[in-house]
Amino acid sequence: MNTVLKAAAAYIIVLFVIRLIGRRTASQQAPIDMVVLFLFGGLSVSAVLGDDRSFVGAMSALFTVGLMHVAVSWLKLRFVWFERIVDGTPIVVFRDGRWNETAMRRLRMQQADIRTAARQEKLDDLDKVAVAIVERDGTVSILEKE
Repeated sequence: MNTVLKAAAAYIIVLFVIRLIGRRTASQQAPIDMVVLFLFGGLSVSAVLGDDRSFVGAMSALFTVGLMHVAVSWLKLRFVWFERIVDGTPIVVFRDGRWNETAMRRLRMQQADIRTAARQEKLDDLDKVAVAIVERDGTVSILEKE
């Protein structure tokens, strides 16, 4: 039972820490981001299993993490406030030629990230961009001026 409780706690803690780190998608991750994610996995396994190297211990932890994921998914469907806590909300970082510097700092994003997203949408000039939004998954949506 100790392994199950530690696995549940590890799930919640890792989810919380990932939310603190920010919204970088896999395509935007720098090598340091990958190092952090791999370390999270390794440290979590060590913390959950400790000295228990048994098959039953490992499967108990795996089953618990799976159930935690299902529970969090269910809670997100049931409670909008919980979904906002876990997944966040879209954030406007550029509108009508003005940068939302506060949001950019909080997201640890640079103007270059938004310019890159605009270029990927075939917009070479920010004068053509009406709004840039950082979505919940970290992707940047660009809405073109009409």
